[in-house]
Amino acid sequence: MSSVQNGEILAERMNPESRLFFMDPEDEDLDFIFQWFVGWIAYGACTPGELFKVARKVDAKSAVSWKEEFEKEARKIEAIGEDCLKKGHRISAGQAFLRAFGYYRAAYCAIDPADADFFPVYFKTVECFKKYLDAMSKTINHEFVEIEYKGYKFPGIFLKAENSNKPKPTILFHNGGESHKEDTFFLGGKEAIERGYNALLVDLPYDVQPRSYDPEVTAKNFPKADLLGAYHAATDFLVARPDVDAKRLVVCGDSYGGMKSTLNAANDDRFAALVASAPLYSWPLVIKNGVMPPFVMGDPEESKKIINSLPWLSRVTLHRVCWMHGFDSIVEWLPATENNMEFDPRDLKCAFLSIRAESEGPEVVRQATECYEKASSKKKALWIGKAEDGADFHCQINNLALRFQVQFDFLDEVLDYNG
Repeated sequence: MSSVQNGEILAERMNPESRLFFMDPEDEDLDFIFQWFVGWIAYGACTPGELFKVARKVDAKSAVSWKEEFEKEARKIEAIGEDCLKKGHRISAGQAFLRAFGYYRAAYCAIDPADADFFPVYFKTVECFKKYLDAMSKTINHEFVEIEYKGYKFPGIFLKAENSNKPKPTILFHNGGESHKEDTFFLGGKEAIERGYNALLVDLPYDVQPRSYDPEVTAKNFPKADLLGAYHAATDFLVARPDVDAKRLVVCGDSYGGMKSTLNAANDDRFAALVASAPLYSWPLVIKNGVMPPFVMGDPEESKKIINSLPWLSRVTLHRVCWMHGFDSIVEWLPATENNMEFDPRDLKCAFLSIRAESEGPEVVRQATECYEKASSKKKALWIGKAEDGADFHCQINNLALRFQVQFDFLDEVLDYNG
């Protein structure tokens, strides 16, 4: 989300000249999120007609309008899926369930953690995505799994490149600050299996959704040692599988997931490669110098007051960020990031692709560049998504096809693999 201080743009996620639908100059986030779902059209999680039909009905100033219109479309498409399933049309059912997931997921963007619909709509997304995968089981090999750590259980989806136990290169995907394991299917998971890689999509500590399963999974209960312990447990799960090539493990992440994946790679030498968009080595500096500086300049009440004055999508998103980490304000969360979310980029030793967007704010650009320059990796590359290629948005959501071409060509080469 954009952040402005003393007239200087400190952080942004897209080129404001590239807006598509929601044109409010004070609220770029809404158009950014909308274009995120536009990108899902390529995967069948939305259609242009349905997506733009709903968007035309939405009052852009109203979270309730956004939520109700997208949820209405989701229920309609879900009913189509159920009817197709009853008649034995599994492919049609799967396609409908995937679109229902997409529209429930869009609706969820407008729901605050304090709202009554927060958990029901989230679990609707999980249900529809599961029905999609099960309906498509003949073409998408998958398992629903759990990663266990100190009695906590973290839900995941293991996507198999093929229906065999032949060892394959495998990617562990970390979620961003707004994304769930199901979202990561569109941020590389599906692309991975199409290119001969296995993929683990999982909700881990410091992700949005573990608290939906266990309210105790917060940053308060996961200091750095336990955060890394949970990450290592996910890697332990992978290397124990006969269908995983333990010498070709990859870790990937976008946005906040760029921080998590880079932190993980710096603290676990079992990874052969890291791809991060964008790699970051200090989340507290991102907060203080980039994305959230206005929210950490006063006490908790002042911070909450500023957040509550924002347009609804930014407000809901920041409320969710606080909730998922177990804090009431950004101010209270910041000390935990200083203890848990920093490392020395020189500890990066595996093959490394650093990705950033041309439209990123100065702090993200600085850290992504510094991670690349200081990494001890023998094989490393820096790639910048640019406006001239239509790939200049945060996480390259406006041109994932180009991003994946760069990402997987890099992995194929450094892993000496051709799926």
